[in-house]
Amino acid sequence: MGEKREFRPKGQLERFWLWIEKIINQITTSAYNPFYYLGAVSIFFLWIILITGIYLFLFYNITARGAYLSVQSLTVNQWYLGGIIRSFHRYASDGLVITMLLHAARCFTLDRYKHWRWIAWVSGIVIAWVLIAGGIFGYWMVWDEKARYVATLSSYMLENVPIFGLPLSLNFARLENLTDQLFYIVLFIHFSSIFFIFILILIHIVRVTKAVINPPRLIGYGLVLVLFLISIIKPATSAPPAELKTLPELVPIDWFYMFIFPPLKFISAHGMWAFIITITLIVAIVPWLTRTKKTPEVEVTLENCTGCELCMEDCPYQAIQMRKRTDGLAYPLEAVVNKSRCASCGICVGACDYKALNLPDISEEYVKDTVRRLCAELKDAGVDKKVIVFACAKGAWLSGKADGTGKINGYEWARVINLPCIGMLQPSMLYIPFEKGIDGVFVAACRQGDCSYRRGTDWFMGRLAGFRPPVVKKSIDRARINAVYLSAVETDTFIANLEDFQKGLKDRRDA
Repeated sequence: MGEKREFRPKGQLERFWLWIEKIINQITTSAYNPFYYLGAVSIFFLWIILITGIYLFLFYNITARGAYLSVQSLTVNQWYLGGIIRSFHRYASDGLVITMLLHAARCFTLDRYKHWRWIAWVSGIVIAWVLIAGGIFGYWMVWDEKARYVATLSSYMLENVPIFGLPLSLNFARLENLTDQLFYIVLFIHFSSIFFIFILILIHIVRVTKAVINPPRLIGYGLVLVLFLISIIKPATSAPPAELKTLPELVPIDWFYMFIFPPLKFISAHGMWAFIITITLIVAIVPWLTRTKKTPEVEVTLENCTGCELCMEDCPYQAIQMRKRTDGLAYPLEAVVNKSRCASCGICVGACDYKALNLPDISEEYVKDTVRRLCAELKDAGVDKKVIVFACAKGAWLSGKADGTGKINGYEWARVINLPCIGMLQPSMLYIPFEKGIDGVFVAACRQGDCSYRRGTDWFMGRLAGFRPPVVKKSIDRARINAVYLSAVETDTFIANLEDFQKGLKDRRDA
């Protein structure tokens, strides 16, 4: 067998998504592809919402009579700053909904929501609903006709929640009994929601090592510029003030936050609640509904473990922790694996130089034996300028190109071995082809910034560059190693780069 694991795109939807990202990469490069930073961009929008919200609060009159006038004064009389900041607040809120939806869609499409990722998926759903609720109450605070529309329908929805016992209108939110206390309550809910979201984000990333919470500066500057231009072109404004003695007229709604209200024309509040709860539960249990068999978790051989902590540092999901030695050896610490968090990616294997960690289905020795076998095949084939390929199984899709035995159709001078993640590639594995007389090593990893296991590509690059242990020896001729970073749909680019690399090896010999 040339490969023990093979990962493939799920279907046309995943191919289409990756194709879109490929086009964006051609424009921005992978280092600045916003699709790779959707979570971080969402947090960036949250910071903008918080900072602008604090400024708006400084001028806000928390009374029934003064709410509308204070917002209007800030928008009109202080248009050069207050008006722009209000627009930033509004459009950053809409942008947050967009990036959160894209983030969830991307995780689902690329199959990044199951098994060890279920906490992030479920907490993300909770974050979304808290965000929607906070945004709805934010619209109350303006107290214009749109706010009246939102308040009327949201009060109607809340009155039908059985936990309140009595109709909510009797003690909280009937507009005819409007009081200043109501605005204090709405303000508290609106402001507390964003702090609650930040707490939920901590839960969202609790199992992630070195989580990316800030987008690259260039993306951040670009987002601020876009928000500024939108704020100038179409500033956020208020509708006419809420008039309690007249029937509300038709008002425009923000579909990002008010999408639950239009259906109330056709169904009851109880029906709407049932629909929301049902859809939420279905989406929340998707990681279990679509769960596939999990690959075996990494195993620790304690007698080989030196407690160096490199595996713990490199593990992307905090699945490895260190504890005091239990076997009496001289080393103070030993590694222990939390199987529920283990992604079976092999990154910890790539970080260990002592054979202390292994994946049962694709062990270190299996990989090394396979590399030796493929090297022997190339030498027996008598081909010129032989190349061994280490390919990330989540990277360029080789189905139809590789035949499952390590051969690549039409390229007798190359042999490939798939690794679950390129972060599993130890320097000691990389040395074997050179020791066996192979001319070059070609490494195909995931796109930088989009490793399926988060940091595997980064760790490999660090080892190759010599600043992340275990490092690749400086004595290895770097001209005989070529690394490319490609997504699953970039098979043609993989082949073109492989051909160019082999040709370069030939030209180097001839020179």
